[in-house]
Amino acid sequence: MALEAPVLETDRLVLRPFTPDDYELLADLHSDPEVQRYIGGPWPREAIQGRLDAYVADQAKYGFSKWKAHLRDGTFVGRCGVSYWARKGEFELGYSFRRIAWGRGLATEAARAVAARFFELSTEPRLHGFTAVENLGSRRVLERIGMRHTGDEDLGLGGLSALYLMERP
Repeated sequence: MALEAPVLETDRLVLRPFTPDDYELLADLHSDPEVQRYIGGPWPREAIQGRLDAYVADQAKYGFSKWKAHLRDGTFVGRCGVSYWARKGEFELGYSFRRIAWGRGLATEAARAVAARFFELSTEPRLHGFTAVENLGSRRVLERIGMRHTGDEDLGLGGLSALYLMERP
């Protein structure tokens, strides 16, 4: 099977849309208890399939979604992208990376590039982000790419979430 054309490339990463055949990649990422520490623990099969289906549908509908992230050597390291956030009626930046990618600045590199591409491809005035209040690594990523902390809120995810916002440049 031919690889889907990249939608975005950075110095170290290649991002491509998920396809229906990518269940195992997503399952590997979201079955690691440490990766899932702040997002409710390992996801069951149905949740993984539901997310994969949503990513594929969002890509078809909006032209962007959560995208799979590979190092340039082909190693799958995680996902990063934008999804419609019904709670706000706007879009949300989200990412999750395998432990082998932690501490290397890859999440920041991907998130910065995805946010820039989102504003390039859309007419949306804002992009949201959120993470568990205690997830300091993820908070630093959002702050490094220029998002502003707007407060903490219970989003029904098992604790308080720190909310972030980026306005169109």
